[in-house]
Amino acid sequence: MKRIIEKYGVQHQLDMCIEEMAELMQAINKCRRSGIVGTEIEKPHKGSTIEQIRAYNNLCAEVADVKIMLLQMDCMVDQERVEMIMERKIKRIWNKLNATADIQ
Repeated sequence: MKRIIEKYGVQHQLDMCIEEMAELMQAINKCRRSGIVGTEIEKPHKGSTIEQIRAYNNLCAEVADVKIMLLQMDCMVDQERVEMIMERKIKRIWNKLNATADIQ
């Protein structure tokens, strides 16, 4: 990942990251419109339409692209800080989940 950043530059790869995330958003919307999103995202099956299969395959491709870009982002930012913030955010979500479960 570092070689990619060195070759193309930080600015270019940040732009690519934005572009790939936008493409993922479009892929998610196409999946919703195709009817494969309910309580989970349906994998293609015998009854799937061509549109649903294409939407699912495109979603998987865009997830892969974003993951690659996030690996590059990992090289560009302070990993210790990211981990610390993630832990704090996960703890906050966990606390909200537990508070909601206590109410019900």
